[in-house]
Amino acid sequence: MRARCHSPCFRLLPMLAAAWLVGVATAAAAQTGAEQLATCYAEGEPVAKRLAACSRAIEQATDNETRAEAVLQRGVLQEFAGEREAAVKDYTEVIKLDPGNAVAFFNRANTYDQLGQHDLAIADYTQAIKLDPTDPDFFNNRGQTYDARGEHDLAIADYTSAIKLEGANARPLYNRGLSFANKGDFKQAITDFSAAIKLAPADIDLYVARGAAHEELGNGAAARADYRKALEIEPGNEDAQEGLSRLGGN
Repeated sequence: MRARCHSPCFRLLPMLAAAWLVGVATAAAAQTGAEQLATCYAEGEPVAKRLAACSRAIEQATDNETRAEAVLQRGVLQEFAGEREAAVKDYTEVIKLDPGNAVAFFNRANTYDQLGQHDLAIADYTQAIKLDPTDPDFFNNRGQTYDARGEHDLAIADYTSAIKLEGANARPLYNRGLSFANKGDFKQAITDFSAAIKLAPADIDLYVARGAAHEELGNGAAARADYRKALEIEPGNEDAQEGLSRLGGN
């Protein structure tokens, strides 16, 4: 199972048809740059309208700081609309305008990772960490990319850094557990999954992952208990059902 990526600041509505963009263009044309920027950030507005507002805010920007802010937000919207190449272009423009912008490096790294360009992703995550070594997501996501390359020891080191920075977050514990499992260290994986479960007792993935680790170690009763717990939370969960089936049913 792949480690999970997390960028909590990105909360977007579903992408609407492009035709809607034409409908808002004329009505919004008279808005000031500040108003356009506000619409660019407005989570309650359709994504197409927000993208159009971002572009107008960029056109009307009179200073690099405002322009970089609008380009960064447009990159976020492009990324989550699936327009990853366009997102990379926007994040690159932000970095040119503001070379010390750690978020732009982090966002571009996420996009490179999604594109399968892991070397570029790691380079950008590393730069983001240099600029801001206090953000646990930077370490978590770089660890995820190391995992994708099969470099589990480097991934474990990054997840450990993330855990030290944010010990109450179950995600890096889960991800580190996956890395240990990928290395064949199922006992340590179970330790991490168990710690993550204490923090997020309703997370189905944690029980399924711990159940699989118990299964690998031949702990049938413990594996069954975890798969059953997952099914209590989500009846019909396929991974849990398959696990019970491998162990001979309920």
